[in-house]
Amino acid sequence: MGGFVDALTSIRLFFTSNLGLKASAIGLAIIMFSLVHGAEDMERNVYVGVVVQPPPDAEDMILVTEIPDRIRVRLKGSRARLNAIRQENLPPVDVELKTKDEPTYYFEKEMFDLPAGVSVVGVVPPSLVFKWVPRGTRQLPVEVVLDGKLPRELELAAEPEVFPDTVEVEGPRDVVNSMRSVRSMEIDVSDLGEGVVQREIPLVGAPANTSFMAQTVVVTLRVQEKTTERVLSSVRVHAEGEVPRAIRPRTVTLRIRGPETLVEALSPESVWGAVDLSDPPENRGSVSLPVQVRGLSPDIEVLDVDPPAVTVLLAVEPLDAP
Repeated sequence: MGGFVDALTSIRLFFTSNLGLKASAIGLAIIMFSLVHGAEDMERNVYVGVVVQPPPDAEDMILVTEIPDRIRVRLKGSRARLNAIRQENLPPVDVELKTKDEPTYYFEKEMFDLPAGVSVVGVVPPSLVFKWVPRGTRQLPVEVVLDGKLPRELELAAEPEVFPDTVEVEGPRDVVNSMRSVRSMEIDVSDLGEGVVQREIPLVGAPANTSFMAQTVVVTLRVQEKTTERVLSSVRVHAEGEVPRAIRPRTVTLRIRGPETLVEALSPESVWGAVDLSDPPENRGSVSLPVQVRGLSPDIEVLDVDPPAVTVLLAVEPLDAP
């Protein structure tokens, strides 16, 4: 039993004697480990922006190959130096092209502005490919695209108005020359009511490597009650003012247009033609006078009168109206 107690006492003395000295030794060991470990070389990926300067001889050309906004650079250096690098502080690579006939640009390790002790292991992609084509510019009409149907009782009073009605397009000449119009995004008309509707509508995106000088247009839609046309036959013609001996022909045919509800409800007997004899000519005999239409609502338009004029035979002496 005494031997066991002696063993425990020895263990306790081992851990508790010279405690300060042992703690200092452990701390020093940690510091030495950190210094040695921090000085070891390691690798790290960073992303660097790319800025392309077009060559002087590409003024009338356009780049049609896709160029990345940034490239991946593999760096090598001590852990401390690599950890000190802030990716957002790395300056972009300035790609200066000398001529459009140079199809490939290779990245060199010396191009990158890095702290001392840090080197470039590799770049992805290692090079950029450039293809230039002639630039084209045109003014193209804007095509308004409508989606859905108006309520049954409504219709558009006219074609949609668009401002601006043309848009300048710039891009590869062969692409621009093949385009016929610029389309708007679809406009849903199914919930529109009567009146004037004006909306700012985005344009459908441009083809690859092509741009529009405007991104939106203002579209105006004029919505009205649905109109219809109707032909009224054998409409009687009457004289207003002096009573003539005869009117030839005595009836005309009308073609009218207006709101569907008004036109369909119109009674032909409520409409008549009229010739104005309130100030008859001094030369008695026959006279050709235009037919004026009476009995229509102001919302109904007269499209045609057939014939547009009738022959009126005047009495030698004015007749009294009955």
